[in-house]
Amino acid sequence: MKSTIDQVTRQAKAQRKVLHREFTETRAEVAKVKSQRSRRKQEALIIRGPYQDRPDKFRLKIAENGETKSVCFKTRKEAEQVKKSLLAKSRKYQGVTIANAIPRFHTYLLESRGILPHSAAWCAHQLAWLPGNRLLSSISEPEAERLYRNAANGPSNKRTGKPVAAATHHGWLLLAKRLYAWARTQGLCSENPFAAMRPMGRQRVGKLQLRIDEARRFESKAMELAHSGSAPALGALLMLYLGLRQGEVSARVARDIDDDGRVLWVPSGKTKNARRRLKVPEKLRPLLLSLVQSQGPDRLLFCPTDRPPSSQYFWGWVRRICVMAGVPKVCPHSLRGLHATLALEGGATSDSVARALGHGSFELTARHYATEDSVSNSSNDRFSQTLSNHEPSTGDKLVSILKSLSTKELAEVLSKATNPSTTSDDKHHDSKFPSHSPQ
Repeated sequence: MKSTIDQVTRQAKAQRKVLHREFTETRAEVAKVKSQRSRRKQEALIIRGPYQDRPDKFRLKIAENGETKSVCFKTRKEAEQVKKSLLAKSRKYQGVTIANAIPRFHTYLLESRGILPHSAAWCAHQLAWLPGNRLLSSISEPEAERLYRNAANGPSNKRTGKPVAAATHHGWLLLAKRLYAWARTQGLCSENPFAAMRPMGRQRVGKLQLRIDEARRFESKAMELAHSGSAPALGALLMLYLGLRQGEVSARVARDIDDDGRVLWVPSGKTKNARRRLKVPEKLRPLLLSLVQSQGPDRLLFCPTDRPPSSQYFWGWVRRICVMAGVPKVCPHSLRGLHATLALEGGATSDSVARALGHGSFELTARHYATEDSVSNSSNDRFSQTLSNHEPSTGDKLVSILKSLSTKELAEVLSKATNPSTTSDDKHHDSKFPSHSPQ
């Protein structure tokens, strides 16, 4: 009898747990529905009025996103017109969620900004941290900041649990600002809640670069492979010698090699400053000519297929050459930075290095590519050169003498210069001027 009572008691307890769990889940669902209704009610634009406070004062009460404010007008007609206009704008973007807006933003990037398809798709993918089911116009500034902080402090990889890199969430924030800036121009929202937000943390700049001796060993091994017919190795040499991006190397076709191999054209690239014409180093010229002779004018030079390869293609090749040369493994972008560093160390001006890399200013070059030591050394060299060249040149002396002459004397000098045949008197008169052999 006792065992039967114990069994019934256990069954009753188990059933009570099931009922309690179901009740808790039901209550949570009800609370969720109420919260969604409340949020939709707050997000909706509600305009009441106009209320007449005085003969010349008509007031509208405007409620949106949980905030209420009053706006006054002198006439009822004016208040009615503003109310009608606000409600029309509200209906235009009411119901446009972030998930609906992102594909339209993607189309805008493709058609209006001329961004490459894979870049536009990448931009759309980087906006996935925003809540797609929320209305575009419902995100307030405090909520936008909370969303960004949660995204920045979250793990970048669920498997490793490592935090998101600063450069990554800085890019997320920048794209969110651009999404809302575009949405405002389309009338899809009235404010940009991310506009005044500052990025969190400090992103790492620069990449591991080879030392000078290591660069020489890398160049020697890549040259050896290029002479044996390796097109990717020749592409790596172009990154090192000309500071090309790996995408710029991948996209080069035979017709971009011009003037019998002396000129390399880069007609387009990542930015508008990427368009440039570069002089090919003489030691690479025969290798490029040999490669061009076996290709059609529109055939890719450094890739085995008819389409530009993924970024991993040159990553693999550069690291393979590093292993063969016995130097630290670096990425293709590091060769671009090494080019900037060695060019500055070799005496190139900052502006010429920036132009060669396709940058609009040297500030970007110094921040992400050239090492701090190379920038400071270049400045020190120019300073030392300025001090050592304090003596005026022959040309400066001649200019100084000419400035001291009167108008009549300048006319006589010009006459002598255009008519070399002079009299002895003229020669005697000109004896006070230093003679200069024509260069």
